[in-house]
Amino acid sequence: MSIDRPGVKPVRIAIFQIFLIGALLAFACTVHAADPVKPVNPNKVADFSDIDAKIYKSEMLENFEEKAISEIFLPQETAATVNISRELTPPVSESTQYVAIRIPEPETRRVRLQFAKPPEVKAYCRAFTFWLNVEKLHARLSLIVEDREGRRHFLDSGELQFRGWRRMRLSVPQKVHQQDWYLNEKSALKLIGIEVVFARKYTKNKLPLILIDEIAAEVRDKYQVPPALKKN
Repeated sequence: MSIDRPGVKPVRIAIFQIFLIGALLAFACTVHAADPVKPVNPNKVADFSDIDAKIYKSEMLENFEEKAISEIFLPQETAATVNISRELTPPVSESTQYVAIRIPEPETRRVRLQFAKPPEVKAYCRAFTFWLNVEKLHARLSLIVEDREGRRHFLDSGELQFRGWRRMRLSVPQKVHQQDWYLNEKSALKLIGIEVVFARKYTKNKLPLILIDEIAAEVRDKYQVPPALKKN
């Protein structure tokens, strides 16, 4: 028959409790050090630039590097002089020349260039980009595009109140129909031409000069064709 000494049992319980608490604290510290929990910032805005770069790409439509001007544009109905030029430094290092549009008469109010063979964009196009050089013109430039239904749309640049080279980006609105009607139809959006409309007359000693280069489209795939439907 064992006899517990007074005060021994409570002391043992207290020691055990202290040991247990110490072990739990040590374990908690180890877990916290190995896998720290980062605080959540509720004000952080997601950055989709990397995702966007993977979805969309730039498709060059005309860089004015390889063809003569007569191969690029149809004969003009206006008195504007259109040629390939190298007088000024191109906007990007990859370019060596660009198209130059000169207005020979102060009364000229509209210039329209139509591509001899309109570039086609068969992927989904959200915007057209190009480089433009002007000297604060009272004018507006439009890209003329034709959708899958044959309707023409004018993508307007707004007032050209700047100097030197500037990269322009004209968004394609939803009313421009370019989606396929059936799988793998490959309908195309066509770039028909370029139009410049002047808001006022110019004097003969200060006739406008317009330089254009590197016309491209921001595109993505319309859809992914299932492997079973792909042709070998």
